[in-house]
Amino acid sequence: MRLAVAFMAAAMPVAMNAQLTNIIKKAKDVVSSTSPAAGTVVDVVGNVLGTKKVTAKSLEGTWVYSQPCVAFESEDALSNLAGSAAQSKIEAKLKQGLEKAGIKAGQMSITFNADKTFSTKVGTKTVKGTYEVNGPDLTLTFKQPAKSVKTNVKISLTTLQMAMKADKMLAIVNAIAAKASAYSAQMGTVSSILSQYKSLYVGMKLEKK
Repeated sequence: MRLAVAFMAAAMPVAMNAQLTNIIKKAKDVVSSTSPAAGTVVDVVGNVLGTKKVTAKSLEGTWVYSQPCVAFESEDALSNLAGSAAQSKIEAKLKQGLEKAGIKAGQMSITFNADKTFSTKVGTKTVKGTYEVNGPDLTLTFKQPAKSVKTNVKISLTTLQMAMKADKMLAIVNAIAAKASAYSAQMGTVSSILSQYKSLYVGMKLEKK
């Protein structure tokens, strides 16, 4: 009996270590599955708006569109389960709308220059303008058509998130895409959802080239 107890006591640390190793492995798998490389999984979980100051220097260079994003004003707003469900649905519609307008992963880019000018390219269409940064806000002023649009910006490693209210997003799409009407028609189907969540923003994620 004593021998059996001693054997069990000796075996317990080994069993616990095995369980701990298994738990750590599962945790790593979860983190891996929700990494940016996994695509939209991160966005379904949710994002919040940027709060840190963005500089013109950090924006300089070319950024290539990778996927749409839906963001909330705060973690509290994000924790609303109904909001998270709406986020997933809106993001899917947003992706479809942008693709119909010609804004697809790898096929739209924006270049910020040191002299505070920028240019966007969607397919064969290029639009130029100037930009200003103020805290976490970025204002794009297009030359043709002449209009200014303010967006919230967040930079994380090599990813640029641009988020704004739905009407501002429409203004940007109208300015840079040749098929903007297709985007408007697609997003019209979720306009009622957008109106229900005042703290919800839509936008794009781009990767540094």
